[in-house]
Amino acid sequence: MVIRLFLILTLFLTLFSSPIFAQNESDLRAKIEEKNKEIERLEREIKEYQGNLVEVEVKSKTLKSEITRVEGEIKNLNSQISLTQKKIQKKEFEIKDLGSQITQAEISIKGLKNALSSNLRKLNEAEALSAIEVILTYKNISDFWGTIEENQKLSLSINQNVNTLNDTKIFLDKKKGEAEGVRANLSDLKFELSDKKSIQNSQKKEKSGLLAVTKNEETKYQQLLKDKERQREEILDEIQRIEDELRGNIDFKKLPEAKSGILLWPIKGAVLTQDFGSTPYSKILYNGKPHNGIDIKAPTGTQIFSSERGVVKEIGDTDQFGKWTQRPCLSYGKWVLIEHPNGLSTLYAHLSLIRVQKGDTMERGTLIGYSGSTGYATGPHLHFTVYDSNTVKFGPSKLPRSTCEFLPFGGYLNPLAYL
Repeated sequence: MVIRLFLILTLFLTLFSSPIFAQNESDLRAKIEEKNKEIERLEREIKEYQGNLVEVEVKSKTLKSEITRVEGEIKNLNSQISLTQKKIQKKEFEIKDLGSQITQAEISIKGLKNALSSNLRKLNEAEALSAIEVILTYKNISDFWGTIEENQKLSLSINQNVNTLNDTKIFLDKKKGEAEGVRANLSDLKFELSDKKSIQNSQKKEKSGLLAVTKNEETKYQQLLKDKERQREEILDEIQRIEDELRGNIDFKKLPEAKSGILLWPIKGAVLTQDFGSTPYSKILYNGKPHNGIDIKAPTGTQIFSSERGVVKEIGDTDQFGKWTQRPCLSYGKWVLIEHPNGLSTLYAHLSLIRVQKGDTMERGTLIGYSGSTGYATGPHLHFTVYDSNTVKFGPSKLPRSTCEFLPFGGYLNPLAYL
């Protein structure tokens, strides 16, 4: 029986470390490593693109520089799409590798169970012999003691293999957990791939719209810029007047204590590009009026996350009538406003793509959408504002011939007091 158990275990250990399995695992690991190298190359390429885009943005505004900027965004997004595709391929290989390990563990467990069942039955049969049966079975005492010794070895071997079986089950559960995590990540990456393609198509439409309006003429573009600047100043003045009034309604007693961590930064590894309130930039960009939020560096296609759990109160798109039309709504572009249980509401503006709907329940850190440069923006970034929820309201602009049909207003607070 000891020999039989040894042979069975040897068989399944051989299966578990079969050259076929080893070869498959080796091939999959090599493919995963290859994808890692491709991912690293694309990440370097994207970083270079983003560095070049920053240089283009700070140059004087000409039609040529604007077209160059949009084309750079398209190329950057193309690299992001390729990067996401490589990550998907890597995850698919990881799932296959984990599937192979799970299959091997299941085969090993089945073999161990069969071997243990068989040998436990034999051991029980041996221990069930009566004293008379023992005397009749063995011709001499040495045979009897030899059998006792074999049974003891068998019992020890069974105990050892019960431990092996438990360890293998733990290994199997761990690999199944890893596989579920990788599958979930793969699903997220597939959604991200679809989103990035949508954003890229929007960038291509923006380029086509710009060329159609200007007819590729610099003088027409410069006139368009002047008109846009005048219209932007008008809408900014209107928003400022309304929000200055609403700030008088803020009840600080009903708001959470101002301290770090109340809100989550909406971008991982956030880099601040414009502060709150009166800043050197606000004097130029906001007619000397204070900035009602903060700006965070965010190349087009950067994921934006909810700062706290809450409900999507409203979403909007001030570019719905076109960014390069004669009367564009030069404001927040695509925006999302989330109301939180703690009395605060957060606004996320200039998005390239929105992934939520009005009424959606959000958890802290849930994906909202992707950054962009919709509305009036000197370049892709996230504009982030914090309001007292009780002061928030929505409505159209009252300016003559304005296409701003739906805007958020509120008594704004310093976001940095809560981040």
